[in-house]
Amino acid sequence: MLTADCVGDRVPASLRGRVHSVFASACNIESDTGELVTLLEQTLGNSPHGIRLAAAIAPFESWLVPGQHAILRNAMLRVPDAEVGIELSAAARWYGKVTPVPTHCGDATLAMKLRAVRATLYERAPEQGIAPLLANRDGAGSAISRAFFARLAQALPMLACATERRNAAAVAAALARLVGLGPGLTPSGDDFIAGYLAALWSRAGCDFGIEALLPSLGDALAPLLLRTHAISRQMLSDAAHGCFAEHLVDVTRALAGAGDVVDATVRALASGHSSGADTLCGLLFGYAPDLVADSPSPRAARANQFQSGIGCTAAIA
Repeated sequence: MLTADCVGDRVPASLRGRVHSVFASACNIESDTGELVTLLEQTLGNSPHGIRLAAAIAPFESWLVPGQHAILRNAMLRVPDAEVGIELSAAARWYGKVTPVPTHCGDATLAMKLRAVRATLYERAPEQGIAPLLANRDGAGSAISRAFFARLAQALPMLACATERRNAAAVAAALARLVGLGPGLTPSGDDFIAGYLAALWSRAGCDFGIEALLPSLGDALAPLLLRTHAISRQMLSDAAHGCFAEHLVDVTRALAGAGDVVDATVRALASGHSSGADTLCGLLFGYAPDLVADSPSPRAARANQFQSGIGCTAAIA
């Protein structure tokens, strides 16, 4: 019998389903209604639909197999085919809510922290995904990366202006150009969207216009979730409801003054291969689009493609 020490607040009280996908440190269980619950190894951070185990275990892929039946009932998750039971009754409830960060007041300290996030991101990001494109690190790039950059150059100015106008339909139209885009288990575009939504939920605590935007934006995003696969779909559904992974929550806490922002950024970058970096790109963009457009690289010719469109909004000077 295994025990859990933390359960995300969006984990249902009961479900019937099957093991969806298995990795060394995590396992996804899909309910009969299409909802995913993720088992997490002890050292991983929490997530809204996550169940984190209380003790070290053998890799999940050594004892779970896709297709096995799973049942969650009475605070017990069972995988009968693997003869596994996980007790949830003593687990703490984890709430993946971001911390309010006011971006409308021109706070010089916040601007400095956001620049520190950007510097750390661009310095440490992997060579895949969105960050190297925004930082001009990939030189001429492959045909795929050029096409990826062209999509970003098209979508991001639209997204910045739509956000500034608080227009949910226009925001959704811009995000539609990013859903499912790029490499990764969760595609880079999906990770970017999750980070962007985290910034909006964080800003909403201090900005009534953003707060008023979010309910209609959630409705507008719902059809887009069908364009990506189950793992991303669950992540984006949680994000639309204001629930995020622990590493992203920690960055917002550090921006608000609770913790070191560089340390939090480094921890977030460790999530997946490029997922952490792509999510941080979205977070930065959601807080301050002009900060993302203003590449620190001296080779900024391509970044100028963003400048003409993104100049319509600047949350942080």
